[in-house]
Amino acid sequence: MKPTETAPEPLGERQPWDEHSLRGRVLFVEDSQTSAAVTEHYLEQFGLQVRHVTTVEEALEELGFEFDLVLSDFFLDGELTGLDFVKRIRARDDDLSLLPVLMLTSAEEADTRIASLRAGANDFIYKPFHPEELYARLNNLLALRHAYKKLYTQKKVMERLSVTDGLTNLYNKRFLNNEAPGALQTAQHQDQPLALLVVDLDHFKAINDHHGHEVGDDVLRAVAQAIEEEFQEVDLIARYGGEEFVVVLEETDRDQAAERAEGLRRRITELTGDVPVTASIGISAHESGEPARDYNRLFREADQALYRAKDEGRNRVAVWTAPDGHAEVRYSA
Repeated sequence: MKPTETAPEPLGERQPWDEHSLRGRVLFVEDSQTSAAVTEHYLEQFGLQVRHVTTVEEALEELGFEFDLVLSDFFLDGELTGLDFVKRIRARDDDLSLLPVLMLTSAEEADTRIASLRAGANDFIYKPFHPEELYARLNNLLALRHAYKKLYTQKKVMERLSVTDGLTNLYNKRFLNNEAPGALQTAQHQDQPLALLVVDLDHFKAINDHHGHEVGDDVLRAVAQAIEEEFQEVDLIARYGGEEFVVVLEETDRDQAAERAEGLRRRITELTGDVPVTASIGISAHESGEPARDYNRLFREADQALYRAKDEGRNRVAVWTAPDGHAEVRYSA
């Protein structure tokens, strides 16, 4: 049974929120219409946007990343209580599990407060509350939320930087070596084809030597953009190192990969800039019905095909043909 609720204390003439309004969205759970109307009035005076629901079941449907804070009564009609709501939030496996929660109740028993805090509530306030106290507690929790968001954004940036090549903004060798083996295993398990392209710019050292590294960097960025545009739907494109790039094409057999690689080869020759650019491309693939092999072998095969393209005069596409175990030049200038 819910404890009796009384009206909050009256306001003075000048309040803290007149000088500093709060910013954020609050998911407010309260089944008492009288209490909800008073509390929501204060929340809006504080400067907050409020989404009011009356049950935990409704709150769980509304809960999302647009909210900065949860304000919930402890005692609620329905099968789930405010305590259950806190537990559901903290049990999530995403960033909403850290959403600040302020609990409201008219009960003064210590057990209620302790249970809320043990469940993961950040703070606790009694009804009837003084609006300045509510404002102060909300202000503290919103500061916590904004600090977490900043740290989360910085974390995501650092995670992205750790797997990204700084010059081209493609994935780096570390990310490729972590992700490509799994993609190959999945393709083999599902009996689907997968192709690997190794793209190497021709005579790139001469470009750096004769035109300078700044021009060389411009060439690398231009080629990276050409690869991204040629393979827009592909998730795994990486700069492997120096002037070498790798593309993993899922659900693509050797012939399809060779055709697409030829499109890329031609596109690179059409790049406009200070120096002409060409590329040699080696391809290996796993196709339906072939014996499984590991990623290192697949990469070695593509690398062998690349050497064949280089030996045959560069600016070519060569494909490693299994099970014969040799590289075949498919396209050339």
